[in-house]
Amino acid sequence: MSSVWPVQVAPLDPSVSQENAAIVRSVYAAFNGLSRSGGVDAYVKAHFHVDCEYRPIEEASAVRGHRALAGWVERWFEAWEDAWDEIIEVIASGTMVVAAIRVHGRGRKSGMEISQKLFDIHELRDSKIKRIREYLTREQALEAAGLPFGAHQAVVS
Repeated sequence: MSSVWPVQVAPLDPSVSQENAAIVRSVYAAFNGLSRSGGVDAYVKAHFHVDCEYRPIEEASAVRGHRALAGWVERWFEAWEDAWDEIIEVIASGTMVVAAIRVHGRGRKSGMEISQKLFDIHELRDSKIKRIREYLTREQALEAAGLPFGAHQAVVS
């Protein structure tokens, strides 16, 4: 499953990388608790570029734009009484940020709890998330982001 995301990675600039890593962390922080508090539209508008694109692993096609993304998140929360993401590792290079996360959830009807590790590539524009693509392994995500495994990026764990 090697679908490489066609990107050009800017040379490592530690200040840009650190800033973008902080933006990605703030997006996850804002997501956590959203299933209980609501405000999905405001969350999407505050953190995502107007032309955003999200490619979750469970979907056949991309979710594009604020309206579609807000609708997708609302449908996600219909199934989960509670859902949150735990950041494990953040690797940043230029406008690209790879985040290793553990997704947690508790089923709304079943009460069943889930936990799954995912690797998200974030591309930023104008200090907002332009694109997110999910992968099942760290190696797939780094390759797709154009960041060779073991290369020297700004790792912000």
